[in-house]
Amino acid sequence: MAMTGTVPFEEALAARISLIKPSLSQVQDCLEKRPPRISPGIADLIKTLIANNTEVFLVSGGFRQMIEPVAFELGIPTENIIANRLLFGTSGEYAGFDTTEPTSRSGGKAVAVQQIRQDRGYKTLVMIGDGATDLEAWQPGGADLFICYAGVQMREAVAAKADWTVFEFQELISELPQLNTSQ
Repeated sequence: MAMTGTVPFEEALAARISLIKPSLSQVQDCLEKRPPRISPGIADLIKTLIANNTEVFLVSGGFRQMIEPVAFELGIPTENIIANRLLFGTSGEYAGFDTTEPTSRSGGKAVAVQQIRQDRGYKTLVMIGDGATDLEAWQPGGADLFICYAGVQMREAVAAKADWTVFEFQELISELPQLNTSQ
């Protein structure tokens, strides 16, 4: 429900993770048995952006431990990940999650994107996402353009407000020569 914007993200996150309470070994086991799947075309898009000297960031309400393998596979440096962090005790038992991460609460992606813009001095910043929390990043001082990716899940409320909705990343790759996303 957080993805559709009907429940504050921090409430949905806390409720979901409190049901699971994953240990470090369970997270590692999950990654081993069910490695993250990458949407078709995203690797080509990121490769094209990087080849054109465009930095790519992963801003996610998910957990860093699950996102780092994706970033590695896509060639995105870990310092370009802004995501929640699971916390573990000395024996690997679940100890909560880092509530100081901006992405742990509603509006957090907007804060993260604003921080990226401020830190890097970008003139233009584009956000690609599929949920209400991604759309929140599209505001003054944040993303200049919001592209709704509907290739996995079409969220009508998000697509209706987006500058552009795509179902395949190839649509973006085809338009890159016309877009100036490097600043």
